[in-house]
Amino acid sequence: MAYEVNTQLRGTTVIRAVDPGTYTITLGNMSSNTQLETVSSASIRRVVWSSNGYIHIGRGATPTPMLALHGAGEMRLDEMAYSIANTNTGNVVITIATGGSVVVELSKVATYSSDLNRL
Repeated sequence: MAYEVNTQLRGTTVIRAVDPGTYTITLGNMSSNTQLETVSSASIRRVVWSSNGYIHIGRGATPTPMLALHGAGEMRLDEMAYSIANTNTGNVVITIATGGSVVVELSKVATYSSDLNRL
């Protein structure tokens, strides 16, 4: 069971999950520096996956289903001027059954501290 979250201040968050399991990423996990950036919502922009079972992506404490992924593929929603923003204030919950990997890119809405001494 492994996942990583890569964040950029004033930028996107990329989540990579590999192997069977359920991975919960909170909005707080999407901040690159919690003293400077407070993330209030995040929308799914891109998804790339490969699985020999299925991968589900949901949002919230009791996950609302957003995506059910099978086989392999790629969604570049941002290229169509679209994102998956339903329940965008909730946790991102990724479930990988049997095996596989997924990379999810999210756009963030955040507020920022202007205190430059915190850098």
